Amino acid sequence: MEFNATFLVSMFSFIVFVFLMNKLFYAPITKVIEEREKLMASNYDDAQKMNSKADGLLKERDEKLSSAEASARKTIAEKIQEFNLESKNVIKDAVEKSSSEIADKKQELKQEYSDAQTVLNSQIESLAKAVEAKVLGIEENSYMHKSGDNNE
Repeated sequence: MEFNATFLVSMFSFIVFVFLMNKLFYAPITKVIEEREKLMASNYDDAQKMNSKADGLLKERDEKLSSAEASARKTIAEKIQEFNLESKNVIKDAVEKSSSEIADKKQELKQEYSDAQTVLNSQIESLAKAVEAKVLGIEENSYMHKSGDNNE
C-alpha cells in the first residue's frame, strides 16, 4: 500500500464527511432519539404514577364499600331488633288489653247474670205467688163452693 496525496485527500474528505454527517444528520437524529427516550420515560413514569393512584383509589373504594356494607348490615340488624322489640311490645299491649277487656266482659257478664238471676228470682217469686194465689183462690172458691153447698 502506498501513501500518497490521494490517500491524504481521501482521508481528509472522509473525516470532513464524517464530521458533516455527524453535525447535519447524526446529531439531530441522536437529539430526537434522546428527546423521544425522555418523553417515553416521562410517559412511563406518569403511567406508573397513574396506575399506583388508580390502585389506591380502587383500594379506597373497596374499603368504603366494605365499610358501607358493614354499616348497612349493622343498621339493618339494629332496625330488625327495634322492630322485633316494638312488635313484642305491641303484642304484649294487645294481650294485656284483650286480657283486661276479657276480664271486663267476664265481670260484665257476671253482673248481667246476677241481674238476670235477681230478675228471674223476683219473677219466679211473683209467679209463685200468683200460682199460689190462684191455687189458693181456686181452693178457696172450691172450698167456698163446697162450704156453700154444705150450707144449703
